[in-house]
Amino acid sequence: MTLYMTCCPVHHPIHQLHKLCLQAVDVVDLLFVVLQYLDGPEVDCDLVLSEGVVVYGAITDNWPTVEPYFNETGSNCPSILPRQQQKELLELAVNSVKALGFRLGVYHVECKYTSRGARLIEVNARMGGGPVRDTNLLVWGVDLVEEHLMTSAGIPARPPVARRPLVQMAEYSINAKVSGICRHTDFLDKWKQHPDVLYARPLVQAGDKVVCVEDGLPTWVCELMVVKPTVQEAIDFVKLIEQELDIPIDPASPARR
Repeated sequence: MTLYMTCCPVHHPIHQLHKLCLQAVDVVDLLFVVLQYLDGPEVDCDLVLSEGVVVYGAITDNWPTVEPYFNETGSNCPSILPRQQQKELLELAVNSVKALGFRLGVYHVECKYTSRGARLIEVNARMGGGPVRDTNLLVWGVDLVEEHLMTSAGIPARPPVARRPLVQMAEYSINAKVSGICRHTDFLDKWKQHPDVLYARPLVQAGDKVVCVEDGLPTWVCELMVVKPTVQEAIDFVKLIEQELDIPIDPASPARR
């Protein structure tokens, strides 16, 4: 389990970095791992393997995270990265899964296309969480839950992959911009019935405490998914909604943070 993650410059004194984890020592055994920072755009590569053959592979662009905690923000599908970069990322994901000896099932592989090329972040031997199932089903017509069940039962998987994207979508998990108490969730009502909004739902309830990045790991306040004729229009639209949302948070006093 990852208890804490942060980003520090290479010149940051290691003893100061260790102070960030001191509170955890009283709770759990502490394993301290230092990893190289990877620049560039991040993607999800969702794969289906059947009888050792990759029968499905799709890329979803991830938007820049909220650093230093790397909290997720949004994504879009299909990808808007150059085709050559998409090809390299998908090949890296496939080769990574095969190198681990996997032959069947659904896999969620996270990669980045850095200034030095495609790089692996992690391989998850499972379907991705959050909007991943909805994204693949909406855009490519592939239900990762069904594919997982079929491969688990020994049934050869042959997903009906759309030749072209069925929709152009973007989704946004909105992080709290201030710390405090959420008064209500009515701020989403305006968008729930919009024809291009597939969902607009709160991730907190009235009275919940939320945290912004200045005070710790940010709280996801709500999530949105939209479709438009083009993926860029979907990205622009969901970001416009985010800008217009008036999220009712009563700021916390310094003593309550």
